[in-house]
Amino acid sequence: MSTLVAYFSAEGTTKRVAEGFASEIGADIFEIVPEQPYTVADIRWTNPLSRCNKEKFGKKDVPVMGKVADFEKYDTVYIGFPI
Repeated sequence: MSTLVAYFSAEGTTKRVAEGFASEIGADIFEIVPEQPYTVADIRWTNPLSRCNKEKFGKKDVPVMGKVADFEKYDTVYIGFPI
């Protein structure tokens, strides 16, 4: 059984949790990196005009760099993201 932990981290907290979790369960890890990096202003969710809110409410896909090699080999995939 193969397990993958994929994560996006805006400020580093999700990265630390994902790395610790993947290490603890012996999973592979993949960082989801947006093609256009987020600035502090982009992730200010309290601003209705911030990039993160425009993407969320506009249901926009965010292009990312890279792909998971041999994704089909994974039986379980955990996805971590900021909340």
